[in-house]
Amino acid sequence: MEKKSFDWKKFITNIDQYCSAIIFIAIMVLLFIQVVSRYIFGNSFTWTEELSVLMFVWMTYLGVSSAVTYRKNLRIDALLDVVPFKAKKAMLIISDVIFIIFNIYLIFPFLELIKSIGSAKTPLLGIPKAISYWLIPVILVITCVKLVFDIIKLAHEDEKRLGTSKPSIDLDAYEQEYRERKAQEMNKEA
Repeated sequence: MEKKSFDWKKFITNIDQYCSAIIFIAIMVLLFIQVVSRYIFGNSFTWTEELSVLMFVWMTYLGVSSAVTYRKNLRIDALLDVVPFKAKKAMLIISDVIFIIFNIYLIFPFLELIKSIGSAKTPLLGIPKAISYWLIPVILVITCVKLVFDIIKLAHEDEKRLGTSKPSIDLDAYEQEYRERKAQEMNKEA
């Protein structure tokens, strides 16, 4: 059996997806603790709600960044399916540029919010609010970088692959991989 090496490029590309999944699991654990403590022990930990809300916001922005990686961000494809190749390419690139402009536009109000918060802390946990909000502009910048890479990719795609996204679960690819493994095992046994 072949030993697969760790793919750093894939890890870096998907780091936002991994962080989002970890945050999701942490939120589920926190909410489980909250429910158990409230209904079984009759005493609730209010700090779990505060932390869950904060982590939910982070998870949402990380999810947006991750969606851009695999072209799963919201987009209306009805018009794209009926226009010619060059128009479709131009519309996809313009869509990404508009998304970049929107992200950059959002960064500045967040920076003003962080500046205005100063040294304020969350009520229960005492986490500096500025630290909790700093993650959002960082994720928006990462999303912009991913959109730039998507524009470069779109500019070089041919008509067949233009704007296509990889399915979340590609059953045909899994079936093909399974058949190839079975064929290799049959060849080894023969």
